[in-house]
Amino acid sequence: MHAPRNSHYSAVLQILRYLQSTHSRSLLFPSGGSLMLRAYSDADWVGDPSDRKSTTGFCVFLGDSLISWKSKKQDVVALSSIEAEYRAMSTVTKEILWLRRLLLDFGVSVTYPTPLYADNKSAIQIASNPVFHERTKHIEVDAHFICQQLQIGIRTLPYI
Repeated sequence: MHAPRNSHYSAVLQILRYLQSTHSRSLLFPSGGSLMLRAYSDADWVGDPSDRKSTTGFCVFLGDSLISWKSKKQDVVALSSIEAEYRAMSTVTKEILWLRRLLLDFGVSVTYPTPLYADNKSAIQIASNPVFHERTKHIEVDAHFICQQLQIGIRTLPYI
């Protein structure tokens, strides 16, 4: 194992300066609050009129506290609203996995599936069905890992 270098100390000092300058801003985590993760995802199909790309949006809560959120234009043009929603679900699933690992690093074991609320029943059905049909081949293969996460109990897909 290597000793910390000057770059490590510089990074720590930068973080400490940031924390010192933002001490009036904070996230409140009630001491009696739940440690249950839940997530919401959505997409606006072809929302950008200039390039017809959709925007993914999601937020993740730990109990009643918002801990993660993002809004980002998707990398490719979705051929359907189902595809746009499915890509959004894939993005937040990656975030859920990362947060579950982070919580485990903090000593919090998440043993229950994380609900991922979505508003597109067709996208939920595709994510819940391990058999992919001809009509879903245009969705990138790497996005299908969310089916695996559902099957092994990492998250659930309630409709909202």
